[in-house]
Amino acid sequence: MEVHFDFFGPMRDVVGEKRVSRTLDEGATVDAALESLCVAFAGLEDHLRDDQEWARRVTVTVDGTNVQQLSGYDTTLQDGAVVRLAPPIVGG
Repeated sequence: MEVHFDFFGPMRDVVGEKRVSRTLDEGATVDAALESLCVAFAGLEDHLRDDQEWARRVTVTVDGTNVQQLSGYDTTLQDGAVVRLAPPIVGG
């Protein structure tokens, strides 16, 4: 199945594009998808992880819904899903 990933802020700089599409196994979870991205894009893991955990400061949505409102990183992705990865908004 094909899943689309949208990157924002410094994560977009690491990936080099706003949107990347990847082919994943049927039934892949957000966790598995993020693992595959970390393997594919050197330096991305630095933005997505705190120690061995997915960083809470990064907002991850699937088709517009925060994964925390779904099944967290165990959320199963569907063909054509759009996963957005956004850093915290800071400023003043």
